[in-house]
Amino acid sequence: MIELKDVSVVFKQKHGNFTAVDQVSLHIKKGDIFGIVGGSGAGKSTLVRTINGLQKVTSGQVIVDGEDVGSLSTHEIRNLRKKIGMIFQHFNLISRKTVGENIEFALKIQKYPKNKRRARTKELLELVGLDDKQDVYPASLSGGQKQRVGIARALAAEPKILLCDEATSALDVQTTEEIVDILKEINRKLGITIVFITHQLEVAKSLFTQVAVMSQGKIIEENEAYEIFANPKEALTRKLVKSQIEIPEEVMSSTKGQVLKLTYKGQKSVEPIIAYTNKTFDVVLNILHGRIEYIQGKPIGTLVVSLDGKREVVQEAIEYMKQHIEEIEIIKETESDIA
Repeated sequence: MIELKDVSVVFKQKHGNFTAVDQVSLHIKKGDIFGIVGGSGAGKSTLVRTINGLQKVTSGQVIVDGEDVGSLSTHEIRNLRKKIGMIFQHFNLISRKTVGENIEFALKIQKYPKNKRRARTKELLELVGLDDKQDVYPASLSGGQKQRVGIARALAAEPKILLCDEATSALDVQTTEEIVDILKEINRKLGITIVFITHQLEVAKSLFTQVAVMSQGKIIEENEAYEIFANPKEALTRKLVKSQIEIPEEVMSSTKGQVLKLTYKGQKSVEPIIAYTNKTFDVVLNILHGRIEYIQGKPIGTLVVSLDGKREVVQEAIEYMKQHIEEIEIIKETESDIA
């Protein structure tokens, strides 16, 4: 559906050239929800803008639905953009037009038949759950509702591809979840390919099927969403996706023995291992923190435990757990453990 081949974008500046996108190659399949994650200045927005021709490439190829974007005429680019909707971080609605008129205006630009615009607008608003807001003005809408209008507007001309540029960054957590659910439903119902760029890892966990991690203009890692979070390969990816768990200092200082962070993945259950360790080894094992989250329907679990006892027995217990749990990190080791 979308293929980028060694794409680079270089901007000429007063004091030298700046490479915003550096030899990026990606293959995005039809119907995917493909996420590009990375920090500010990574080159995400510039990269996505090459897909609809808003940003020309310095070198390489961008192929969309079989068409080489770089070789298209101005007229052909306009036709290509009819296949591609775009949702932005800031909603960019026309304040003096009603919600319905905002969408009808998008249909007019796309030369959608005039006699069908009203019905199409109603259909789109029903799709995003705003069928009762057709005649209200944007000023009376919440941020989430405005973004729903933005989604409806982006779908106006029945595109095959939806580009989302930090589309949830201006929204709170609950509203972000609502927008994510809407996009999932649109993908399921309409089969639209979605390319979504974000720095919000919670969005990546719940929405994407594939993820590419971008840094300093390069794609440093790409994989299925679950694998990115369960088995990150690159140091920066590990830093981005690893769960940061803060145990209060009062708890840490009063806890005897070693404090361990246990990470387990897939269908393994850590609870029998914890129970067996407590039963088999002469140690005291307490759970200080526990969390499990699901990415693409598969779990990743994290436990923080304290483990106290004689040094050699504690080490035996840790060695046993290492055989059954993917990752063990020692957070704290006290003098009493090694005496």
